[in-house]
Amino acid sequence: MKRAFPLAFPGMKIGLFGGSFDPAHEGHAHVAETALKRLGLDKVWWLVSPQNPLKPKSSPFAQRVASAQAQAHGRQMEVTDIEARLGVGFTYQTLRALKRRYPGVEFFLVMGADNLANFRRWRNWREVAEAVPVVVVSRPGAGARHRLSAPKHWIFLTARHHRQSSTALRAARRPPVAKPKRK
Repeated sequence: MKRAFPLAFPGMKIGLFGGSFDPAHEGHAHVAETALKRLGLDKVWWLVSPQNPLKPKSSPFAQRVASAQAQAHGRQMEVTDIEARLGVGFTYQTLRALKRRYPGVEFFLVMGADNLANFRRWRNWREVAEAVPVVVVSRPGAGARHRLSAPKHWIFLTARHHRQSSTALRAARRPPVAKPKRK
């Protein structure tokens, strides 16, 4: 991260790609790059969540920021701790704050389709769905069953699937559980 708050100017199109990134992986990069290219965005900001309200335990924040930085390639990708700096914990709060701070910037909320399964559990999810265009990039295992009756300004992008997931990477890091010996 280079500055406290990222630079953006009226007329720019910025993708907001939020998450725990615990850890960030090539699947995250694939989602961000797909949205960047297909929508002609000026930038994608990786918003590393201080603590995802739907995930009770995360790795240390600095570790997750470093993980995101390792995956966000190119000048158009910017990893930011803006949610921590703004003191917000929910996406609707982030969107409100960014729209006030950056008038005239067109924001897009970017997510992998696997996030749709929990979208209705997000605090003020209807406000989020109406605040900015929501860009949903296809992900393995997240087919039509995860689609909501989407507002008109939702954008579904189909793309090749990248199979990596943070859940699988965390499971691979854990030491195996010892099985009790049989007598």
